[in-house]
Amino acid sequence: MNNLQHLARVRDEDLAGQASGAGARALLASITSEEPAAESAIGPARRRTSRWRTRLVVGAVAVTGLAAAAVIAPAVLGPRGPATSYANSAIDIELRGDMYVATIKDPFADYAKYTEGFKAVGLNVNLEVVPVSPTQVGQITGMRLSGPLADNGESITNGTSPEGCAFGSAGCAMTVEVARGWTGWASVRLGRAARPGERYQNWRSAMKKGEMLAGYRADGKTVGEVMAEVRRRGLEAVFQIITPAPDNDGYGVDPKQQSAKVGDDWMVWEVQSEKAGVVRLMVTKERLPKNPVYGDTKILDE
Repeated sequence: MNNLQHLARVRDEDLAGQASGAGARALLASITSEEPAAESAIGPARRRTSRWRTRLVVGAVAVTGLAAAAVIAPAVLGPRGPATSYANSAIDIELRGDMYVATIKDPFADYAKYTEGFKAVGLNVNLEVVPVSPTQVGQITGMRLSGPLADNGESITNGTSPEGCAFGSAGCAMTVEVARGWTGWASVRLGRAARPGERYQNWRSAMKKGEMLAGYRADGKTVGEVMAEVRRRGLEAVFQIITPAPDNDGYGVDPKQQSAKVGDDWMVWEVQSEKAGVVRLMVTKERLPKNPVYGDTKILDE
């Protein structure tokens, strides 16, 4: 029996390394500005019959298990408004020039701790730090926001502290930067390394460089062919049965169909990183004229 019944997630647009202001502006231009009635976590999105895309601001940053010293600096309101710095056991925020720099001290903290910090300096940012596959650790993997850019043309980006430090090196932490004067609302997901056995909360192809099936082209092959490669690499697999749109330009996922027995002659259209050592094959019983996940032939990173 298939043990995956959750909906297909919006895919990233392969903007790795674009943590600049230009990346943020590209995101803002392509996103639907909408503030929910109540603050909530970002959830998975089902791909329907149109090839809509949500671009993500992402960048190569690092996260390490830094000690979370409980240094509390309550917000202080004065004649110039909210405090320009704040710290608790999870996050440290300070104004540097025209950007508020939030350093993640504890990537496993309760999300409320991060939101508390941003509110203390007058920013409406709901941050979640979630487990992701290896190639997106430290990157912003999802964002919803509303409101105009700040006067300096920025909104929200990500980076490292110290700036430019290498992931995994001592003292290197991930950061989220928010422009001073930005008055919008945002809900942001930032990737962290997963604990053993923890399911990834990003939508990432396992065939990309750095992922579990890197260098192998699985889309358009049969389940039997792909499973041979999965086993050769010492991996396990689960299946997600997808229902293509009438024109094969998109797909849906019906939870009621997930118990169907997948045969070796079924077709694979995408392989996702599920958790360490496990990949998820997105399959249909029929051979289709084009890939319903991408609407056409998929192009992978080298």
